[in-house]
Amino acid sequence: MSDGLLQGSITDEAIELMRERIGYPNPTMRNGVVTWPWNETASTDSIRQFAHGYGDLNPLYTDRHYGADTRWGGMVAPPGYEWTMGIDHSPTVPDELAARTRFALRGVHLFNAGHEGWFYKPIRPGDTLTRSTVLADVREKESTFAGRSVIATNENTWWDQEGRVVARRRPWYIHAERRKVDSTGRKSRPAEQRASYTPEQIQEIDDAYDAELIRGADTLFYEDAEVGAPGPRMVKGPMLITDLMNFFMGAGWYGYGFPALRLGRENRRRLRGFYSKDDFGAWDAIMRIHWDDGGAQRIGVPAAYDIGPLRWTWLVHYCTNFSGDDGWVYRVRGEFRRFNYVGDTTWLTSTITDKRIDPTLGPLVELALSGTNQRGDQNIRGDATVLLASRALGPVRLPEPV
Repeated sequence: MSDGLLQGSITDEAIELMRERIGYPNPTMRNGVVTWPWNETASTDSIRQFAHGYGDLNPLYTDRHYGADTRWGGMVAPPGYEWTMGIDHSPTVPDELAARTRFALRGVHLFNAGHEGWFYKPIRPGDTLTRSTVLADVREKESTFAGRSVIATNENTWWDQEGRVVARRRPWYIHAERRKVDSTGRKSRPAEQRASYTPEQIQEIDDAYDAELIRGADTLFYEDAEVGAPGPRMVKGPMLITDLMNFFMGAGWYGYGFPALRLGRENRRRLRGFYSKDDFGAWDAIMRIHWDDGGAQRIGVPAAYDIGPLRWTWLVHYCTNFSGDDGWVYRVRGEFRRFNYVGDTTWLTSTITDKRIDPTLGPLVELALSGTNQRGDQNIRGDATVLLASRALGPVRLPEPV
């Protein structure tokens, strides 16, 4: 085990080895010593804690009594909660293939570049889920930030205790070789100014939180939706380390798992390349790039930054506020356009780009979603499909898995 991070290279051979793993678990996203899901069984407490972890006050997800008077008849979990669940039923990699491909793109850092999720039925307290995760696609890419890079897409599927598909998610990751930034934080473009706020700007953020629209029981009917209509403005920030910790408490580690103390020691035996020496001379996890500027700079990013699932969950939160109790958020896609550094603020907006009676899904609207930081730069771009109740056609029909 090296004191520093592993420094791998992107080669033609490494890319081909990754492609051999399509249909099986991604070799760069291994399990640590703790393999059990964050939540084995959905509960009112864990659903509420997940929602609170990304700043959601919607009573449908946070009040165990509220849902009884909605079409759901009880508390349900917000889309995205499924990632905290799922006993692993991924395909087993044949021994020979596992041995040949285990080091594919090892030591090449990966950045979560986006998520697209589809949701088919609500998760309720008492549900248990199984989960499968496979590598779905591997593509080369050239970028101004990373140079030669690779985009690897995973596909995650969750089933409930009756074998019904609950959700699917496709996150994709950019693999880029690890390089330090220089003393100014530059790689291939100028360093961005770190966030700083005046009292007036903080007041603007507070006012936006006070005005946040949670549609709730105020049903948005299909007939009332207008193409071109802008949606409400939502704020997320300033994003602080405290906010990241709250998200981890509700959602878990999202992937490898980095447990504490004795379990951390056991984890290092399993995931040696995910640990390096910190400023104390102690072993610490690569995950510290999200709260430690020095750790981020060692992999070529000027400062600590968020994790992709948090920013994608903000888009989902926007959509559930928009859809209300009687709508259904069917699909959300989010592309992470720039780094969202600790201290940054994201302003989320939307526009209805289409409405139609889909022959399979029924009445729906399509949303264009955008997040812009305090510098005026777009840091997330996305779109969503929201199913709506109709005065003429009745309540939303839950979609069938495809």
